[in-house]
Amino acid sequence: MWGKVTHVKRTRKPEALSIVVVVWEDAHADSAGTWVNLSDIDPEPLIVTSVGILLASEVKPGHVTLTQSHADGLCDHVIHIPEKMVKEITVLGAIDIVID
Repeated sequence: MWGKVTHVKRTRKPEALSIVVVVWEDAHADSAGTWVNLSDIDPEPLIVTSVGILLASEVKPGHVTLTQSHADGLCDHVIHIPEKMVKEITVLGAIDIVID
């Protein structure tokens, strides 16, 4: 069903309207809104994996923009990931839709 899986680094962007997996480093809070001991702060980054339909880079320049759903020129559950936070993009396949 899907074509060859291609791993894409920041040197080359996949084409818009591809179904992609994006691995990215998220900005996050370290506690549940309370005081925390400095020794309790986790030094590791929070790595997130998101899957969606890649929208054109012109939608929000400087970001990788994904949507979960598309219908009649509308999209739903849109997420904008700053390009500098993206670690890896894997293209799962292309889809044949037109976004007006």
